[in-house]
Amino acid sequence: MKKSFITFILLSIISLLSSAQQVVFYESFNQCVNDDEIYDGFTGGNDDLWSGNIATEISVFTDNDGWSFDNVFGANQCIKLGTSTLQGKATTPRISYSGDAVLTFRAAPWNEEKTYSVTIDVKGGTADKSVFALDKHWNEITVNISDISEGLTISFSTGAKKQRVFIDEVLITAAPADAPAIRVTDGYVVDFGLLGCNYLSATRDIYVRGENLSNAGISAVIEGEDASLFSINKSQLSAGGETIKLTCKTGASVGMHGAALVLKATGTNGKAVEKQVSLLFEVSDLNLQGSGTKVNPYTVSDRILLAENDGTVWSGTYYWVTGYILGAAKRHNESFDGICYNDNLSIVIAQTPDETDMNKIVTVQIGQEAREALNVVSHPENVGKEVSVFGTLLTDKGSPLYLGKPGVRDINNNDQYVLNSSTSVDYLQQTNLNATMYDLLGRPVGEGYHGIVIQNGKKFILP
Repeated sequence: MKKSFITFILLSIISLLSSAQQVVFYESFNQCVNDDEIYDGFTGGNDDLWSGNIATEISVFTDNDGWSFDNVFGANQCIKLGTSTLQGKATTPRISYSGDAVLTFRAAPWNEEKTYSVTIDVKGGTADKSVFALDKHWNEITVNISDISEGLTISFSTGAKKQRVFIDEVLITAAPADAPAIRVTDGYVVDFGLLGCNYLSATRDIYVRGENLSNAGISAVIEGEDASLFSINKSQLSAGGETIKLTCKTGASVGMHGAALVLKATGTNGKAVEKQVSLLFEVSDLNLQGSGTKVNPYTVSDRILLAENDGTVWSGTYYWVTGYILGAAKRHNESFDGICYNDNLSIVIAQTPDETDMNKIVTVQIGQEAREALNVVSHPENVGKEVSVFGTLLTDKGSPLYLGKPGVRDINNNDQYVLNSSTSVDYLQQTNLNATMYDLLGRPVGEGYHGIVIQNGKKFILP
């Protein structure tokens, strides 16, 4: 069986060479043979033995140096991954190559079990598919690998414990120039991150483009056990490229959830191409006090917690956040550098009006007409007031920070804030009423002063 397949592989390589297609890497595992009595464990796979006392040889001989093995055994001119209790993994040496490539290999399940699978993990490139279900006997598997820039390694592993798998004839060739391909901007995983139980929604945009595809375009569908928890805004994309919006739906139970965005198309040469993009998110009860709505806004503590789990919300989605105004953000190279009162582009809010811990504050970006009412330069009396703001919690680059602190951005219009008209700072609570009072510029003032003063390190208002 193996000899006929070797002949086929050799003829294929000769054909590739004659057509100027480059063979990048080839591993036959042919050196795993019973040449003498010492190595009598090289059984299973190509001798049509699939279970029992086979593939027991711990020594694995390869054509190429640099392979690494974890619970891998030599079989009959092939290798066996895993044991009855341990997962197995085989990793190629680093292969120097740049561009796109095509990986082909053979895989077969132990004991001809149809439920077994093999998983590949590509480092240095992007595979169009990573998990392959195995039928009995040998399965011929083809994987398209794109965006290889500085070499790659490929790992083959069993799907789970007890799922022993045979691997043989690993061949990597350079992809032809006219090979059809589907590419996405986010690689092959879109991770929505950690979501709280009371999250509103989470969306991501990815750009899908095709190369050497027919005019029929690219079909898009979500598949998998948790497919109902995801949605897409279109199921058919143009062959030249298009943006698709992925939405992670609310109402999921606590735990990890996943599905796959499956993209399919046909090349101009008639060859079918498929790409799978994994969709993942995890729901955790973050014990948030608010829900981000106007009637139940996030608190400052909520916003900080969401920033620590920065996959919870996404740019383009607006939420309400409430807190007390401490002042403005003192800027140093566009980073937060303490509280000030001479900046009209931002305000700083906290859970309480007398907060002094700068790890418990949120920076708020204010612009356009909202700035006229909220900035503390024109309105120093705003210090100590409660405010609710409606803005984005992430930048368009996915950062939860504004000036280096958890932020709320793009508070531009008058309908994006609600400002309490009275202050919540009670100066009667000061510990030493005889201490010197200072205005916001640091000048000593007396009791006849009207406005915001600082005494004992805290701000309050003299009526």
